Amino acid sequence: MITDKGKAEGLQGLNIFKITRGNGYLNFFGNSINVVDSGNFSLAKNILTSQKSCKLFQKGVTDLSEKFLNSLSEGDIVSVLENGVVNVLWQCNSDENLLFLTDYCNSHCIMCPQTQLPNIAHYYQQAICILELVKDTPKYLCISGGEPTFLKNEYLTVLSMIKNKFPNIALQILTNGKNFADFAFAKNSVLTSPVDTLYAIPIYSGNPELHDEIVCSKGSFNKAIYGILNLYRLQQNIEIRIVITKKNYRDLSNIAHFIYWNMPFVFRIAFMGMETHGAASDNLKEVWIEPVEYMKYLQEAVLFLNDRMLNVSIYNLPHCLLSNELKNFAQASISEWKKSFLYVCKNCSKASICSGVFSTSINIPKGIHSI
Repeated sequence: MITDKGKAEGLQGLNIFKITRGNGYLNFFGNSINVVDSGNFSLAKNILTSQKSCKLFQKGVTDLSEKFLNSLSEGDIVSVLENGVVNVLWQCNSDENLLFLTDYCNSHCIMCPQTQLPNIAHYYQQAICILELVKDTPKYLCISGGEPTFLKNEYLTVLSMIKNKFPNIALQILTNGKNFADFAFAKNSVLTSPVDTLYAIPIYSGNPELHDEIVCSKGSFNKAIYGILNLYRLQQNIEIRIVITKKNYRDLSNIAHFIYWNMPFVFRIAFMGMETHGAASDNLKEVWIEPVEYMKYLQEAVLFLNDRMLNVSIYNLPHCLLSNELKNFAQASISEWKKSFLYVCKNCSKASICSGVFSTSINIPKGIHSI
């Protein structure tokens, strides 16, 4: 998430605003906030500025960085807190917008890139506010969490709003799939979501015990499988995601065989490099393995599925670390706001199609080089 912190003036609690630019003569609406460039003047009620103070009739955040302000476009949506923190929640010129619905998750994956917070917060209402402010129909949208389906009614409300406002949007839902083991809930999710919806669900092993060990929740494997089967029964597109860790890298071939024999109907299978942030950084010794060490296992699994005409992709791994046989499966999958390249990548011929590395990770894979 793109963020900055300045000095709040006249603000209380959480505020959601749509960005406007210009002199602000028409920007007196409560749900808009005007970006005031250095040396300029605005009559807007709400402002974000690098200047040191607001006018008497204004409220907003001062002393923000010019770099941050310059990154904001007309129509972007931000949250503004009373402590002066400004978070970009929606970028109108991006195809990578995400609605984060809750911190809570009913799994506790040992390599989760999110920080496990002691105080759980929900953001369903924030998501509704964002959707109310978005004007133009985006091509793509992602729903995530925590586990976004945790509060089922609130989740369905958000889905229904998306469907009503953007019926033709391509929607991706990042979920552990367990709540879809309830067929009635799975059916309600399908009925209230856009036609072009993809459910991205992780399966970390073909062995139920190992999957449950990785997610720290007994019975999770069976629930996820039932959820996948229910969504298939409802004719939904499903992506199986496998994050590669020290726990499961030797099991990649078994996972591939399990998927082929039990779920050949899935839309895509994605093998994923790890983002070492949050719980993953806390459990680094337990989960981290260098990609070079698991490459032969990854190649065996990917080629097995590809040879059987299943759709396979590799996410979050730089091109240069992949064998020649795997390069065509790689996708530039890391979100732009947290994608980074090393200095050695400066003159790489594959930089435009490469995932790069996570700027949020505490561990960068060894062996990265220019191609």
